[in-house]
Amino acid sequence: MKVGIIGCGFIGSELAQFIDRNKYFKLIGLNDYDKNKYFALIKKLKNKPKLMALNGIIKKCDLIVESATKNIVESILKNKNLGKKGKKLLVMSTGGLIGSLSLLNKIKNCEVLLPSGAIAGLDALKAVSGKINSLVLTTTKPIKGLEGAPYILKNKVKLKNIKNKKVIFEGNLKDAIKGFPQNINVAATLFLATRFKRIKIKIVADPKTKFNTHEIEASGSFGKIYAATKNVPSKNPRTSYLAVLSAINVIVSLNNKIKVGN
Repeated sequence: MKVGIIGCGFIGSELAQFIDRNKYFKLIGLNDYDKNKYFALIKKLKNKPKLMALNGIIKKCDLIVESATKNIVESILKNKNLGKKGKKLLVMSTGGLIGSLSLLNKIKNCEVLLPSGAIAGLDALKAVSGKINSLVLTTTKPIKGLEGAPYILKNKVKLKNIKNKKVIFEGNLKDAIKGFPQNINVAATLFLATRFKRIKIKIVADPKTKFNTHEIEASGSFGKIYAATKNVPSKNPRTSYLAVLSAINVIVSLNNKIKVGN
């Protein structure tokens, strides 16, 4: 299977190195607006994929991996070559799908893959979709993982002055994605799994924690579901290493004859 990766940051680099070692896949192309990231990455790879334009990757690859930012997702979905039968698109920046649902719903031949990312419990939540009355996501992160977020800058939140755990945001999915675009893919994935429009999101800054923690609480006619993950941040403090492992699992499962979970 020919693979192309869009985005050569931490996640893209980790996935590229995994694919480079896997005999079932051939990494033929990489894309990043910062060419220095491309050149840094190919030094770590045995095979040397080409630096390709976005259109070239979508046209020539069987599996397209998006690991850039949510801003690129719309351009990928609009590309006419994505509609070719048999293609697969793995999206890491699921927040970018929320504003492009009409485009996503029009895709017929391409299989869109959304890793569970940094959370647990998606199988159960998908099973009770349509029966949920309340869904709350509480994300707690170290100060460093929240620095530079648009909401922080706009509201002049002084993160360094926070000494104890503090709720710094409480709102809906749309506002969360706008205010914390690099922190909230988990919330977008929750919505895409459940299609529950009234997700309540809390973001907590905790200067004393070393983990990215996501707690999900759902209730409805089925009872209650509670799932929590305490993730070790990756080299990118905004990203949990579990997100990388989740993506790798999706890629590996493409060749598995036995599927566990839905």
